[in-house]
Amino acid sequence: MPEDEEMQPEEGKPKKKLDMKSMMLTSVISMVMAFLVLYLAGPMILGTNQKQEETKKQEVPKQRIPITAVLIGAGSNQTFVLKGARDVAVVDSLVFKVGSDACRAAIADDKPLIMDALMKIFISKSKAELATPAGIELLKKQIKEAVELITGCSGNDGVLMVYLYIKAFATTE
Repeated sequence: MPEDEEMQPEEGKPKKKLDMKSMMLTSVISMVMAFLVLYLAGPMILGTNQKQEETKKQEVPKQRIPITAVLIGAGSNQTFVLKGARDVAVVDSLVFKVGSDACRAAIADDKPLIMDALMKIFISKSKAELATPAGIELLKKQIKEAVELITGCSGNDGVLMVYLYIKAFATTE
């Protein structure tokens, strides 16, 4: 039969059998070689992101940890006379977050000057002005500006935040 002749191997060439072990060995060796080529030559072929990583490291600004500077400690109940000299504001605490130790030291050293500036700021305010969120924010801004002017500290080294707790308003007679 002619069909049987096609399926039989040629007489001159012996047929090679590939067993399972040799196929597995061949595939493992080719995977190891591919891995080694990519591992060793990959950065040269694909390029590296080393320059981009270095640039990102340089661009990230150094974040500072804010330092606490206490001007009026909690529970002090410092009073400040308000506009018209009939009302007073009772300040329980006044704390600053500052950007440097030098600013904290300057606040401690210049406490009499800062307290004088606070007195002038408060005496220009009425109870009605300080009873609103906008009034409190304006007061904090004015306090920050006064402290920065007195201490000479500004920007990232100066006053970052003002924390003011007005405990109460009282009327004097």
